[in-house]
Amino acid sequence: MSRNQRVWVGVTSILFALIAGACLKSPDKTEATKSASADHAQEKGHWTCAMHPQIHSDKPGECPICHMKLIFVNDQSGDEVEAPTGDARSSVQSTAHQLELLGTQKLAVEKMTLTLKIPVSGRLISPKSVAFQVYESDMKYIKSGLPFTGESTVLSEGEISGAITSIDSIVDPTSRTVRVVGSIKKSPAGLISETTFSGLIEVSLNDRIGIPESSVLHTGTGDIVYFVDGNKLTPKKVTLGQKTESFYEVLSGLNVGDTISSGPNFLLDSEAKIRGTP
Repeated sequence: MSRNQRVWVGVTSILFALIAGACLKSPDKTEATKSASADHAQEKGHWTCAMHPQIHSDKPGECPICHMKLIFVNDQSGDEVEAPTGDARSSVQSTAHQLELLGTQKLAVEKMTLTLKIPVSGRLISPKSVAFQVYESDMKYIKSGLPFTGESTVLSEGEISGAITSIDSIVDPTSRTVRVVGSIKKSPAGLISETTFSGLIEVSLNDRIGIPESSVLHTGTGDIVYFVDGNKLTPKKVTLGQKTESFYEVLSGLNVGDTISSGPNFLLDSEAKIRGTP
């Protein structure tokens, strides 16, 4: 063997030794993954994404949708509940950190005053009086003295306000509306009689249980909220009344002092459906 060949063999041997040493010292990603799985091997649960709880995996990794690191969820109770729609939904276990990542907040149920705004239209019958039509379905809220606001088609830049003074007792069989007359207390100058009026009647619903619209999940055949008990969130049927801007009146299903979730409940519902599906 020539001198050059002996040098080449020596260099090659050194390189192989260095590579072998580096491999022994470098952490094996596969082994790290196995170690993470082993930490939870004795726990009954699954790996999921905080942003996409429909993702289930039996080992750690990344979410295939958003590529966030999967977190381990310990399935403790697994109690299934029957949703009002007949769909199987299970309770969801979630930590405070997971709820924060989802943008979900805990909300205490309380009574409040809800403001219902009923749209109306009609005509000015003088600079001091206006007549408008109210649908019969809204008549249970209408009474003398209620305030209204609106505008005329002639003077759309000026607000007209006043109070209801009289209510007819006959329903128009064609439009299913009742004629209501109001007295104008404040208006811009230059009002013209017989012009079109459009506005709102404001009704205060006092001492009602109200929850934000973001707490309600419409399932198509029923409405549910997620009742919070510690780290457990359970779907619960509710009966809703009037919707007032961003709040719903709750007629049944919740009591003052209950805690519910508010936020992207569709994410919680996706997880509940997956767990509750036989």
